[in-house]
Amino acid sequence: MNVLVVDDSTIVRRVLKNVLNKYFEEPTLFEAENGEIAMQIMKTEEINIILLDWNMPIMNGEEVVDAVRANKEWNKTRIIMATTEGGKDAVLKLIKKGVNGYMVKPFQEDSIFKTLDTVTARMR
Repeated sequence: MNVLVVDDSTIVRRVLKNVLNKYFEEPTLFEAENGEIAMQIMKTEEINIILLDWNMPIMNGEEVVDAVRANKEWNKTRIIMATTEGGKDAVLKLIKKGVNGYMVKPFQEDSIFKTLDTVTARMR
């Protein structure tokens, strides 16, 4: 499983990577501090799941969602928002754009596992 963690917070990236290492058996993890770097990684690696923050400098999460969903080669990539933007309108907006899962910060390990369970079940 190739997973890309995109967040401008080093601490959040570290926490998510630790949880992903517990959830998946030997995942290949990539990380980016903004959407622009994430897009560079997407062009060179086959990413299965993106854990994505919304509010980031340079290229935000919504712009990443738009770019990923506009590229037919990335149609199967699952996107999970991991963000402080938890308002109903914000969630619905991104689900309509093609987000597959949503986690609101601060999150707990069990909530991350539940979201991953839901998203990976749809991949099978």
